[in-house]
Amino acid sequence: MSQYNVVCGGENNSCTAADVDVIQLDVQGVSKNVNLKIEDLNWALLSNIPDVLLDLLEVAAYVYCADQRITRGSDKLSDHGRQWRRSLHFTIPLRQPDLWASEAVSSALCETLGFLSDDAYSFDFVKATKPLAERSLYFPDLVDGTFVPDDIALFSGGVDSFAGAVENVIGNGRKMVLVGHHSATKVYSVQKELIEGLQKMGAGRNIFYVSVNVTNTGAGATEYTQRTRSFLFASLALVVARMFGKNEFTFYENGVVGLNIPIAKDVLGARATRTTHPKVIQGFETIFSALLDNEITVKTPYQWLTKREVTEKIREYNCGHLLSQTSSCTRPRTWTKHKRHCGACSQCIDRRFGILAAKMGELDPAAGYEIDLLLGDRSIDRDVRMAVAFVKFCQTFVSLTKAGFISEHPQITSALRYLPGLSADDAKDRIYDLYRRHAHDVLEVIQDGLKLHADELVWGELPTGSLLSMCFSRGHIDIPPPSGYDQKVKAFIDELGKPVCEFAVDTDAGKILFKGGFSLEGANFKLIQVLLDNHRMGKKAAAEIAFIASPDLALALKMDEQSLRQQIARLKKAVHETLPAALGIVLDVIENKQREGYRLNPELREVSKGDL
Repeated sequence: MSQYNVVCGGENNSCTAADVDVIQLDVQGVSKNVNLKIEDLNWALLSNIPDVLLDLLEVAAYVYCADQRITRGSDKLSDHGRQWRRSLHFTIPLRQPDLWASEAVSSALCETLGFLSDDAYSFDFVKATKPLAERSLYFPDLVDGTFVPDDIALFSGGVDSFAGAVENVIGNGRKMVLVGHHSATKVYSVQKELIEGLQKMGAGRNIFYVSVNVTNTGAGATEYTQRTRSFLFASLALVVARMFGKNEFTFYENGVVGLNIPIAKDVLGARATRTTHPKVIQGFETIFSALLDNEITVKTPYQWLTKREVTEKIREYNCGHLLSQTSSCTRPRTWTKHKRHCGACSQCIDRRFGILAAKMGELDPAAGYEIDLLLGDRSIDRDVRMAVAFVKFCQTFVSLTKAGFISEHPQITSALRYLPGLSADDAKDRIYDLYRRHAHDVLEVIQDGLKLHADELVWGELPTGSLLSMCFSRGHIDIPPPSGYDQKVKAFIDELGKPVCEFAVDTDAGKILFKGGFSLEGANFKLIQVLLDNHRMGKKAAAEIAFIASPDLALALKMDEQSLRQQIARLKKAVHETLPAALGIVLDVIENKQREGYRLNPELREVSKGDL
């Protein structure tokens, strides 16, 4: 286990061990490298913040920023081991160090963070040797005015938190403070757009949006799992709640994500995120209640809902037109103007399944995803295992009996005694029913996709690396091995350069000629001939080769579209059976793109007969 000493607030490093790495963090002064800003609060609320909550802000910010700065290797099984689990010792100067060092606080803090992130935590809380930050440092741009809320809630800009805001503000007419953390301006823009959308629906007087920015400065993040984010979020929500005189706040997150049973054997420990796991939620309540000597409640009203059921709330309250503006992707650096979702991370996959299961796909266009959930080619994507494991888990779960549930998923026992008001048996039954509904939602999406795209699947027009192709080709899909073999092979092939496939046209003989004596003739020759004009024009202009729409291609060949698909399938079969052996090249001579049609593969190069 890697050892780290995180020294905060300008304190001196007391560790001299050679095998312990030292990280310096500070929220102020010349050595400042942690940014902490809570914006848009009014002056009157500032006086409601006791010293212990200023301490909480700093502790949470230091823990979160250290988590970002210290790599834990990869989340792949092949890299599991000493790099994944870290031993983190923090030295933090505080205003009330004795309170934080008390058994009630420190033990709950270490246990909760340890379960949340799968790391080992220890703390030295010390009296500051220099003045600590003033309240005003963390609260710029204070405004005048008053707002009396009914609820305080975390607002990420994802589907679940937006559904919670919609249900309460639009559906129930309640006044809400929405606390939105962001570490990237793109995420802030998403939150602002959604708030503005609700305001246009007449809910402006019922919303008070608080923007919070906590980031490392002067150093980029090296670890993106960031399992301690929810501790930061909860701490921010508590501070804002207390500023408004409240002893409770809300996490809106569906129960499947909250419980987060690992979907594959190598998704171990904190790889299955525990953001709103019942044990974590109770740990937050214990820490906060001990700090304030007052009972603090963290509400999770969507604990027993699936993603589909949560998504449906947005439509129920007539806010479906805002669904596409929400964002669930964990990779904002990859976002573009028109694509806010990578389509490959677990959150993107979960989101898309939920939206399609709710029959709301038209409100969240597939064009907004870099990789389409069902049709996108994942054969060389580093997250192919995530998508495949997601479906495989659901296929397996629907065959589980209630009696065999725990033995197959023993991880769930960690939640059973942390669900208030339920016995262990009742909790087990409700969790089982929750996951059964979730599994059925996912598999119905796959089933609907297979029906909708049956023709393309039968004629081999979808990428073999798409989820639908993998589900179509076998009864159950298998998870690729977690080793780096495929990536190494791909990298090796890439280094060799792309294969060149040359062909020549013998018009007199009615043949398309390839090296090695392979040729296409008859109906296959006519098909290639029709596609040749676009191919030649694109090559000549060094431009993208245009597709020919299916109806136009069928008309040119004087056949119907079904016969066209059959002809293309026969051509592909002939090529795949002969070309690899003749030239050592594997490629589709004809490419197909959904809704655009067909074209010759741009990798084909036309030459004269003599040059063959």
